[in-house]
Amino acid sequence: MQKIYTNAYTNIISQQKQLSQVIYSGILEITELQDIILDYKNKTQEQKNHINNTILSKLKKRVNSLDKNFVKSIKLVSFKNDIFIATSKINKDSKLYSYVYKNKTPLHTYNIQNNSAGFSSIYPIFKDKKYLGLIEITFSEQFLTSSLMRDYSILSNIIIKEKYFDKGFLETNNVYQKAHNEGFLHNTKVLKELQRVANKSLKEIKPSKNTSRTIYSQAERKNINSMFLDSDDVIITTIPILNSISYDQLAFVAIISQGHEFRALNDYYKMIKFMVFILIALIVFVVYQQNLKRLILKENFNKIIQKDKQLLEQSKMAQMGEMIANIAHQWRQPLSTISTAASGVKLNHELEMIKKEDIPKSMDIIVSNCKYLSETIDTFQDFIKEKKVKNEELLQKRIDESLKIVSASLKNNHITLVNNIDYEKEVRLKIVGQELSQVLINILNNAKDAFVQNDIKSSRFVKINLLEDVKFVQIIIEDNAGGISEENLAKVFDPYFTTKHKFKGTGLGLYMCKTIIEKHFEGELSVENGKEGAVFKISLPKNLS
Repeated sequence: MQKIYTNAYTNIISQQKQLSQVIYSGILEITELQDIILDYKNKTQEQKNHINNTILSKLKKRVNSLDKNFVKSIKLVSFKNDIFIATSKINKDSKLYSYVYKNKTPLHTYNIQNNSAGFSSIYPIFKDKKYLGLIEITFSEQFLTSSLMRDYSILSNIIIKEKYFDKGFLETNNVYQKAHNEGFLHNTKVLKELQRVANKSLKEIKPSKNTSRTIYSQAERKNINSMFLDSDDVIITTIPILNSISYDQLAFVAIISQGHEFRALNDYYKMIKFMVFILIALIVFVVYQQNLKRLILKENFNKIIQKDKQLLEQSKMAQMGEMIANIAHQWRQPLSTISTAASGVKLNHELEMIKKEDIPKSMDIIVSNCKYLSETIDTFQDFIKEKKVKNEELLQKRIDESLKIVSASLKNNHITLVNNIDYEKEVRLKIVGQELSQVLINILNNAKDAFVQNDIKSSRFVKINLLEDVKFVQIIIEDNAGGISEENLAKVFDPYFTTKHKFKGTGLGLYMCKTIIEKHFEGELSVENGKEGAVFKISLPKNLS
């Protein structure tokens, strides 16, 4: 858990930096700041006031348009030209500004000043290599917590140290309130979203004394920690938030996730250890009874080998639950990155930084992949929970959507897709469409991998057919990748069986495909060798129960 949430935190902060860079570039372009700053001293006071109001209006408009991305404020500072324009109060004595002025490089940090807190990105402004000033873009804490809760199905909060705010501030502010542990604050907007995500009141969300004590104890260590609390059935992860210049810990992220999966895995591991212990005891007893003293050393050696083999097999079973969770986390992380990339493209479009004709194709590809990844994750989780929703599906359309996902991959590997499907006669079945897509995409990807693994140089193709008779519908996928060896043909649907390198396959893909087709669709999935390669046949009954 610690490594997963550390990567998640790093990825979200990286997104904030990328989005800040896009906003910074856009502001320079729409305001022509460099030229304005250079000519500022030559203006009358009335002209300066007009310039200030114009720039401030544009900055406020930009903040309002970016409010959904939790942008709190944008500030423009030029000390030499006495320009201080911002959507919130400017601290002219800020150490962050001095750092950027001295080093002439961007700075990204979490900071507390003027009774406000947030993730700030500060960029120097140059004209012909001459330093003119800086722009500060600040995101609220909600940018981080909202992304964590949205992408990882957990509860997240940021706890801020009160001592870094001015005294008396809490009496008049409506953004930060005291936490139940003395010396710490909460962002009320984060608390409201936390309440909405949990669908519980703040009183119900409030951790037990034991959980709270553990959270604050972990956080004071100033390093990332995860701990399983058996009494509350939760896993607590704390991530310190530091100031990039002083390295003071200003706040920390608290993540609470359900611990029942960890508990079940732990109990299962204990059961396996007990069973192994009993098994070893039986083997020792049999060896002692059936073998002569002169064979004891040899039999003990065989017993150790057998024990290691059994432990290896049981270990695979114990890791299966962990693997399922890791798959979900590893797939959700690129979702967040792709979504940020899409936001960046849209933002560039809003700022008129790219041509309109460059946008639609890229956006369609990104959104299509995001939708597929998300649906696959939900399908995988529903598969485990066995809660299925069947809808009437047009098979031709479902197959086309699946082909669209893998078409680019096939093309990049010089594989021709031969689509022999008849589109004039519609074929409809009441099924779980996402699961059928999962099966088709898995088989097509296996075909692609087979061409590479078997080093097929000649013309590569994959054919797909849709056949129908009175009782059944058949989807047939055939390739010319050389087929499957007779030795492996009977084992391709076995769990954990794979001919791929260990980093490229787990051996669960075709096993899950067969389970979906035969258990959920009451059909049949089979494979045989054709003239030039493998032939997968999916038979689906027309009248599913």
